[in-house]
Amino acid sequence: MALIELKTKIVELGKFLYEKGYIVATDGNISVRLNRNEMLITSSGVCKGTMSPKDIVKMNLVSPHDQPEDKRIKPSTEHQMHQLIYAQREDVNAIVHAHPVFSTVWTFTKKRLNSKLLTETAETLGTIKLIGYFKPGSLQLAQAVARLAVKYNVILLKRHGVVVLGSDLAEAKYRLERLEFLAKISFLHAHLTS
Repeated sequence: MALIELKTKIVELGKFLYEKGYIVATDGNISVRLNRNEMLITSSGVCKGTMSPKDIVKMNLVSPHDQPEDKRIKPSTEHQMHQLIYAQREDVNAIVHAHPVFSTVWTFTKKRLNSKLLTETAETLGTIKLIGYFKPGSLQLAQAVARLAVKYNVILLKRHGVVVLGSDLAEAKYRLERLEFLAKISFLHAHLTS
């Protein structure tokens, strides 16, 4: 797929996430692996609901500390997390970090979000893991998420939303949608059966 097509798909996904309320303001980030050495990632400080292809940054995957080709555009503050996940998982070609309301609420509880509650989520999400709180954009957060990403495709971040992985943007998007649907159903189920 041509570079501009991939950038356009990232822009479309950003608009979808914003319109669904999965992200607000300039929050969240999206990336796509281009090849073994490079990825595209959304830039920092840009509303994903109104971004354009020029707001997508190409970065090196081999050297996580390398800066993007275009020095005028800052990559997402979570770029290290994306780089480290890609280094761990050759089967992952797309990553979405978002803050959907119901899924994020689960990060405040001691209860586990169980994907087995629904047939579809059991088959497509697998086990959902939760990590403790780390400062957003920190190397510690990136490393903690990357460690779990070796085995898991859906990771909840305490007080900080979710990270979903996919073989492509469509799979990452569908996992995020199913996760949020599961979180809503789980919330209602807990309140109706208590």
